[in-house]
Amino acid sequence: MKKVISKLMAVLLIASTAAFAGCDNSVADPGTPPEEVIRPQQSEAASGGNTADSVEAENISTENDSSEGDEEKADGLLINAVSVRIGQNGKTDYSITMYDNAEANTMLSYLSNSALLFPTYTYDTEQGFVAQSVRGSYERNDEITVTDVHAGELYLFNGSQLRFYFKDVEGANITATPIGYFVESGDLADAVQQAYEDSYNNVWGVEVYFVITKN
Repeated sequence: MKKVISKLMAVLLIASTAAFAGCDNSVADPGTPPEEVIRPQQSEAASGGNTADSVEAENISTENDSSEGDEEKADGLLINAVSVRIGQNGKTDYSITMYDNAEANTMLSYLSNSALLFPTYTYDTEQGFVAQSVRGSYERNDEITVTDVHAGELYLFNGSQLRFYFKDVEGANITATPIGYFVESGDLADAVQQAYEDSYNNVWGVEVYFVITKN
């Protein structure tokens, strides 16, 4: 009987040691990404001499920003409201036209005229979208139901989740607020896929980066 108990204790000891060893090998939470992960490095000429601190101040203190930007308003649209590059290594500048509604204008108020590196943490290849929660308080007055979604469209969902669809999705039947659309959408799926591969296993959990500039 004593031998059986001794063997049982030995087995428990080995199992316990293995469990603690597994805990020691776990990956730690990397924490909040530093500024260089959130914003791209810019030359002094490109940024107008702005430092990371001044760019942050521009993004937070938007209430004092009296500039109206270069976008044109026409029939409820903000033409060329922002320019976007897909991926940190993206070379193509895509133009986005936004709807002149409260939700889109609130988003624009958080942007400065300096490039902002925008990380998305949700990548759904089956439904063809990337998504991230955005800053701001949003009503749902402009919400609609959309049966078929087209590549290049952006929608704001309940919970302040902004989705960018890079594929056509028939029968999506989503209920969301239209925010805008990419003017050129032909190669979006390939560009997002490449950016996703470039960010694969990103330590911060970023699925796809976008570089956004308010015009």
